[in-house]
Amino acid sequence: MDAKPAIQSLERPVPAWNAQRVRAIARNVHWDDLRAFLAVCEALSFRAAAVQLQLSVNTVRRRVERLEAESGATLLRRAIKGVTLTDAGTALYEVACEMRNTSSTYADGRDDVLVKPGEIRIACTEALGSVWLTPQIMELNQKLPDLTISLEHSYDASSERGHDVDVGITFREPRNPELVRARLGALHFMLFASQSYLREFGEPNSFADLRRNHRFVEQFAPGVNSGLIDYFVGTDRPAGFMPIRSNSAMSLYWAVINGAGIGAFPTYARVLSKQLIPLSLPFQLRFDLWIYYHSSARNAPAIRAAVEWLKGAFDPKRYPWFADEFIHPDEFPGADRSGDVVELFEDMTSHVLKPGRRG
Repeated sequence: MDAKPAIQSLERPVPAWNAQRVRAIARNVHWDDLRAFLAVCEALSFRAAAVQLQLSVNTVRRRVERLEAESGATLLRRAIKGVTLTDAGTALYEVACEMRNTSSTYADGRDDVLVKPGEIRIACTEALGSVWLTPQIMELNQKLPDLTISLEHSYDASSERGHDVDVGITFREPRNPELVRARLGALHFMLFASQSYLREFGEPNSFADLRRNHRFVEQFAPGVNSGLIDYFVGTDRPAGFMPIRSNSAMSLYWAVINGAGIGAFPTYARVLSKQLIPLSLPFQLRFDLWIYYHSSARNAPAIRAAVEWLKGAFDPKRYPWFADEFIHPDEFPGADRSGDVVELFEDMTSHVLKPGRRG
């Protein structure tokens, strides 16, 4: 750009410790925040920068304030006539200019606006990431061979991490106005048990039978209403009813698959493992799935590729268990497997625990 910010001369060298700190900050903050900061520096005004970026003034202010919070320093001095840079702001401006000028990702105007250059960060719950998306991730890798795909799992099914990831999936509609969001589909849960458990204990014929004669393995985590089981079996439970609780969906999987008890899983669990058998008890839960990404990155090639991949991974026409209507696993077309999803861990389930029946 031709505009020159009102900054102090940098002929005086920045202390080594300060330069290291500034570069570390610039590498780890969101590029949208850094780009807003650059625009304000070069336009000498929040309002002029907002016009240039086609954002609201409040959005630009919020991004700069977020950058100041993360850097732990005041970067700009606000005044009626415009802004000037502090020493910390001057140092950060120079480093941000280097990043913009030397990175081919941003130099030609076709920037992917990624949180971290060279890496696309996708956030989802641990269950969706580990069990559903990981077996399909090579499809995205083939579309983005030059990028590292960072699949970042969360144990909070309702969390929205719009600030530190490029694309995310959550069970609730994000409220951040800076994000583009859309419904992906629905996730349906029901009760499952392993074949070994059913051979040992049989299948419960009622919730009263479940409470008296069976075991239940529970997942507890933010955004997961673990207390729902109380409405089905009450809180006055026999000793040993709940042998294991975990915030990890994978721990829940291993506990149930090895016969520790009955657990609630998404209905697609049936097509991932022949060891899990759906139960006939009327325990059905439904959650909406939402995808979100930054509005400033809607035209970025990497973001478009990731969004299209995720839409395909949750396409209810291809995978009917993500349709709005509940479909029982016994009615899934194609019997045991579907699409390119691979069987997980089947060769690791030969060692089955023998819990023993309660007296």
